[in-house]
Amino acid sequence: MSETTMTKQEFDKTGVEIERAVPDDAETICDIRDRAWFEAYPNAELGITVDDIRLNAQGKNGEFVPRRVAYLKDQLAQDDGSGLTTFVAKVGGKVVGYIDPRIDEQDRRRIGAIYVEPEAQGKGVGGKLMQKVLGLYGRDEDIFLEVVSYNQNAIDFYKRFGLEQTDAVVPEEEGRPDYMKSLPQIEMVLRAERKR
Repeated sequence: MSETTMTKQEFDKTGVEIERAVPDDAETICDIRDRAWFEAYPNAELGITVDDIRLNAQGKNGEFVPRRVAYLKDQLAQDDGSGLTTFVAKVGGKVVGYIDPRIDEQDRRRIGAIYVEPEAQGKGVGGKLMQKVLGLYGRDEDIFLEVVSYNQNAIDFYKRFGLEQTDAVVPEEEGRPDYMKSLPQIEMVLRAERKR
């Protein structure tokens, strides 16, 4: 069995451990994100190729990767005391996914990113990550996220947790180099549970 091939039993939900990410996890987190992007985001109908996604994720010459790893290492080394940090999912000590909860510029609870390596998808890893963050946030305020509009697998996954699409227009990222493809996004929200 290769390092990346794991059995269903290894991914049994009880075998998935969720931990705070540490700086040494940064490179693996970035690799998981890129591989998940290559799997989910090419779209022939919209003319978005794997090469387009590679440019978006890594830059023309791979220059984004070391910068992203260094930035993430720095972020993971800081602890602002809020309890909001990147969490990783591990199976047998190996990082197989992560989630990044944040408070956005509008002071809203947000899931900034959640990615699971392609080989681990559909095995309960993403669900454990979502449960961790939803438990951390609680349900007294709305929780938001953005997702690529044609990533139906992700949209269906979020719907299973009660998220629904909003009417908000997600603007394109400012300052994006011209060679990068824009990926259309939608906003989803998990509405707060109102006290009666």
